[in-house]
Amino acid sequence: MKVARYYNNDDIRLDEIPKPIIESGELLVKVKKSGVCGSDVLEYYRFAKMKKLGVDSLILGHEIAGDIVEIGTGVKGFKIGDRVFVSHHVPCFDCYYCDQGHHTACDLLHNTNFDPGGFSEYVRIPKVNIEKKGVFVLDNSVSYEHAVFIEPFGCVCRAQRLANVGKGLTVLILGSGVSGILHAQLAKMRGAKRCNKCKVEVNVD
Repeated sequence: MKVARYYNNDDIRLDEIPKPIIESGELLVKVKKSGVCGSDVLEYYRFAKMKKLGVDSLILGHEIAGDIVEIGTGVKGFKIGDRVFVSHHVPCFDCYYCDQGHHTACDLLHNTNFDPGGFSEYVRIPKVNIEKKGVFVLDNSVSYEHAVFIEPFGCVCRAQRLANVGKGLTVLILGSGVSGILHAQLAKMRGAKRCNKCKVEVNVD
C-alpha cells in the first residue's frame, strides 16, 4: 500500500509498504480522509531527538475517517463497509486518573495508537482501541471531511467543559488556527457574551 512517509520538512515521500495484517479482535480500515494536526506540524521540532533514538522516518496522521474492510474474529458491533471515525489513543477508564476525570493522564492513553498512521491507505486498529470504545460508526449525514474534526472538536469540548465556559462569559482564545476557530464556534453555542481571539507568534530561534 502507499504511505506518505515523513523524513523531514523538505522530504516527504510516497513510499510502498505491506498492507497491515490484522489478528483476532482487530479491524482493518481503509482511510478515506486524514486531517493534519498541529502535532503533525510540530514533528519538525521533535524529529532531531527521535533521530538520535534511531528513528529515521515517520508515518504521521491520527485524525482519520474511513471504511472497515476486514474484521478479525471475535469483533462484535461492526460490519464490512461501516463508515467509521477511529480514535488513535484510548484511556483505560479504570485507573486513578480516569476515575478523577483526567483521562489525558492515563498511561494507556499514551501507549495506544493505530498502525502505521493516518497518512496511509490502510490502518490496523488494535484490539484495545476497539474494546475501549475508540471506533465510532458514522451517521450517513456525516461526511468523511467532517469526521476528521471529531478528534480536535473533542479536545475543544473537554477544554471548555473544564473551563466552565457558559452563558454571559467573555472568552479569550489564544491562536486562530483550527482549534481556535472551533473554540470560538463552541463558545458562541454555549452562550458566551464575547469571544476575543488573538494571534500567537512563537520565536523558535
